[in-house]
Amino acid sequence: MTQHENHHDHHRSTHRTDVSAVTTSPVRRYRGVGVLALASVVAVTTTACGAISEALQDRSSGHTKAFTYDSGADGKADEGLPSWVSDDASDVRGVFRTTGDEVILTMDADVASLPSDCTSVDADHPLVAEPARGTLTADDYRTGSTLKASWWTAGQEQDATLQCDGWWVGTKDGALFAFTPELKAVKIEDQLDPA
Repeated sequence: MTQHENHHDHHRSTHRTDVSAVTTSPVRRYRGVGVLALASVVAVTTTACGAISEALQDRSSGHTKAFTYDSGADGKADEGLPSWVSDDASDVRGVFRTTGDEVILTMDADVASLPSDCTSVDADHPLVAEPARGTLTADDYRTGSTLKASWWTAGQEQDATLQCDGWWVGTKDGALFAFTPELKAVKIEDQLDPA
């Protein structure tokens, strides 16, 4: 038998095997459905695991998230910073609570870059929460920061000298800082890893 004849016979036997594989018995049909179902479960579980691990990480840090932006313009384009932040602000860092309203920020920016509608804090304009929704009042908010960061000193928000759209803003060690108060109704959990 020549090599060509041997290849031809092998091709015929393979061809016959392929034809029988096309014929589906009920057992093979259900096995195929089972394989597809298993693949779906694996895909859903893999996706869910990502969400679960993110939720657990979020939970372990007291429902807080840290963020950074190279510039104020980047943060505003991402809708992560308020409009009063200067586009030229740099080294922007912040922490916020995912279950509430509190945010702490720091950035390299000049206080002179703030908009003129920021009001000075004085006896007539004390530091108070400025609710932006619903029937909430200033009394519904705490007056002190509950978030932590390596760049935030406890009580720093009380040194704010301006209010910009509800944010308490001031300067410390040459950097601008800002704070929005937390609702009293929000449960404050331990923040294990300060940013």
